[in-house]
Amino acid sequence: MFKSNLIATSICAVLLASATTSAFAANTDLVRSADPSFFTNAQVQSHLAKVVWQDEAHNKAYTESSDMIPVAMTEFAKQMAPKIQEIAPGKLYSISGFQLASTLVAVGDDGLIIVDPGENDTAAKASMDAFSQFSKLPVKAVIYTHRHPDHAFGAAGWGVTEEQVKSGEVKIIASDNFIPNLVSDVGVTGAILTQRTAYASVYLPKAPAGRPAQFGLGPTFTAGPVSFFMPNVLVSNEQPLKITVSGIDMEVFGAYGDAGDDEIDIYFPQFKHVHGSETIQGETFPNLYTLRGTKYRDVQKWYEGIDHLLAYSEKANTYSGSHMRAWVGHDFINQRITNYRDAIQYVHDQSVYYINRGIKRDELAEKVILPENLANDPWLGEYYGTVAHSVRNIYNGYLGWWEGDATKLARPAVKEMAQDYVDAMGGEANVIKMAQKAVDTENYGWAAEILTHVNNVDPANMDARNLKAEALREWGYKQTNIYWRGFAVADAGELDGTLDRSVAWDFANPAIVKVLPTTKILATQRVNLNAERAKGQALSINIKVSDTGEVANYTVRNEIAIFSLKLDPNADATLTGKKLEMLGYFTTGDASKAQVSGDNKSVETFFSLFDHNKANDINLVLPN
Repeated sequence: MFKSNLIATSICAVLLASATTSAFAANTDLVRSADPSFFTNAQVQSHLAKVVWQDEAHNKAYTESSDMIPVAMTEFAKQMAPKIQEIAPGKLYSISGFQLASTLVAVGDDGLIIVDPGENDTAAKASMDAFSQFSKLPVKAVIYTHRHPDHAFGAAGWGVTEEQVKSGEVKIIASDNFIPNLVSDVGVTGAILTQRTAYASVYLPKAPAGRPAQFGLGPTFTAGPVSFFMPNVLVSNEQPLKITVSGIDMEVFGAYGDAGDDEIDIYFPQFKHVHGSETIQGETFPNLYTLRGTKYRDVQKWYEGIDHLLAYSEKANTYSGSHMRAWVGHDFINQRITNYRDAIQYVHDQSVYYINRGIKRDELAEKVILPENLANDPWLGEYYGTVAHSVRNIYNGYLGWWEGDATKLARPAVKEMAQDYVDAMGGEANVIKMAQKAVDTENYGWAAEILTHVNNVDPANMDARNLKAEALREWGYKQTNIYWRGFAVADAGELDGTLDRSVAWDFANPAIVKVLPTTKILATQRVNLNAERAKGQALSINIKVSDTGEVANYTVRNEIAIFSLKLDPNADATLTGKKLEMLGYFTTGDASKAQVSGDNKSVETFFSLFDHNKANDINLVLPN
């Protein structure tokens, strides 16, 4: 069908070490680079789209050599300088190096099509300013390939306005699953996703101690002013959307990927070009599970999604994605995509193979190792995803957390068990002594493991916290996988008090929340009910959103809050207000200035039953 691996057979490429027993095993270099010049190799360059503009002097990734950064990671970061590649002369361009995601621009007869404007308006505008040398046409369409924070929140930076979207002058194209999944991220798990994402990104110090290249996908990720416009053209996973914008024909189709079922890809038949979004996650092994947290990513659906993508790539001569440089060459493209697909199926099938033979979750990381031909594919280096942390989630996806040993059901509570461990090891001072010996011999994982028990028993013991911080940092500096490194360094900062939590990318950013349907956001507030305070409470509160016409009801009973889109004729009170006011009442818990008909006291009681915690107050290592 196509040629054999054009690169792996011609150069000594990146070699992947065996998956380790745990994330803190002694052999911690998951990616070994046998050829540090791989990313500038002439044969590699021959399969990249033509670079028509580049600013190597201002690479936002850290590219200096350092003892704190593995060589392979440094070399990987060097290829992330801001650049514009021309895919189809005068028509298709890939912009990368300005932010975490790459942006694809199609130049039409009277306007531009922007695929993934980016993470915020400032970064998007920098991309637009650089691109203005090629075209200054206005934007006619924006495509959100999926809902993740680095893709859909910079359209205003490209000059798009709310009026243009409302009038239909600018089309906003997205999956019909985009908004439901975004609402879940914003309202249901927004706080913890905000914090875990920040630990792996914006909370980290600057390199070399912090982040050299963000997530292994792009040079940086920044928290700046964001914009968001509701999609006005929806794409179904069952039926591709064929649409023409400004003379550019597109076939937009669903293909399961990093974002699950709201991932969409695009085929441009006029140019024989396919954009694979994050169905193919870039120049790295995919994150079949993300350490920042997510619902189960169905690995089988993912490789089946790649089969769907392959049906289009077989017709293509060029390829681009959300986190990569654009590729050229039909055979090369299809070899890369096929290897991605086969690596994912291998990890899935072999995980299930061993699961069915009684292998436990953490043991899978010892058993499931990519076969040599895939392990030696330099485009499958484990810079972003790893086999070792993916297989654990496959276990969870099929069987859940329990492995069948009733010991896990009978074990003491967390603090009680920690105290038992500390006592068994001779007390806190002795545990610290043992951990120091482990650090001195570079057995960082064991040091972190045993010090965790002291942290849980006595969070104020700074000797234990500082030593665990040292162990995690030193382990993190050896990691080529950016997620493993990022969480280790950020966790260390939490332990010793040096973590700067002042800036985070807020999943529940007001610029996003104000655009989403009011009732969709209000419905998610039920998860913030404090069951202890709700004991014995029976309340019914009607809600009327005066400027949108939306109505709803919250009923509290049995220590739960039940949301309904129907008004209760026997409600204790009715709360009326404009959209942003109503959202504010639920965000802050202060409805003292609200318009209330009925029993004012019931409204006050109702809001007192909800907690409104801030994301950056959440600890990931120490007890909360």
